[in-house]
This record gives sequence, structure tokens and C-alpha cells, in this order.
Amino acid sequence: MDTRNATPAPDRAALAAGPALAASVRAVRAHYGAAACSVAAVVDGALLFVAADGEGAGVIVGTSMPLVSGLAGWVATSGQSVGVADVRADPRFARDVAASTGYVPTTILAAPLVTGDGVVGVIEVLDPTPRPDGLALLETLAVPVAAAWTQALAAAGAGGPAAGGDGPRRLMRVVEA
Repeated sequence: MDTRNATPAPDRAALAAGPALAASVRAVRAHYGAAACSVAAVVDGALLFVAADGEGAGVIVGTSMPLVSGLAGWVATSGQSVGVADVRADPRFARDVAASTGYVPTTILAAPLVTGDGVVGVIEVLDPTPRPDGLALLETLAVPVAAAWTQALAAAGAGGPAAGGDGPRRLMRVVEA
């Protein structure tokens, strides 16, 4: 796990992700009454956390993990959403990544962020207030969140993978500056 920028200031993290993406993550967390919400982008065969709100947000932004790791990696590679009521019982859960933020959730909802380029990231909601439409609603909310991510890439002056751009890395350079 790459934690070279483990504690960016929240305002710098929000700036790096773009205001629409940061606002989307805050709104999703608030809607679910969740402990945290984050967006991880697929970058160079890894997941790079580019926006977060709530528990561990200041630590997770800027962290990357292998694309094949964790529930987020499973969602990104399968293109399927997942809801796990007890992550301790799920072998896909990347406990080490969660522990590094200082917050280990019990429940996770995760959905892929899909654009014309395919799966470009994952949105996760940690310890949401239980609701019968939780996962279906997150899949619906993932659509505008994916659009906000695309907008953040465009604002950074670099497109996504189809454009051959390094937009995610460029956005994170703002955090590192």
C-alpha cells in the first residue's frame, strides 16, 4: 500500500478531487447517515483514493492499493456492486487498508463508477444506516458521481484512460504540492 501522502489536509483533498466530486461524496455520506464515504479511481492497475468524507477521510485520500485488493478492487474488476453486512466475515475485505485510516467498518456498500470508458472507479459507503434500497440507491447515485469524476478529470486538463491522460495522477499532485 502506498501511503506517501497519508495525511493531506481535508481542504486540499477536496480541491484535488474537484468541488463536484467532493460535494457528491459528502452528500452520499450524509444521505446514508454513514460513518464515511470514499471514491477510488482506477489508475495504472491500482485503485487511488481521490475523495473521501467522514471517518479516516484525511488518511485515505492519496492512498493506493492493488486493483485486485479489497471489496473496492472486487467491484472495480467485476463491475458489480456489493453490500457486505459483516466485512470481518468476507475474505475480500482489505482490513489492513481500513486499519491504516484508523477506522475499521462493519458494513460496506460499494458500486462501480461507470462511464463510456468502462469502470473508472468505485464509490464505497462505510457503516450506512440500514435501508431496504441501500445498494440499489447507491448504484443510482454512482451515475452522477462518475460524472463528477469525469468533470474533475476534465478540469485537471487531462482525460481518463481512453484519452491517454494522467488526470488522476495530476489531480493528486495538487494534494502533494
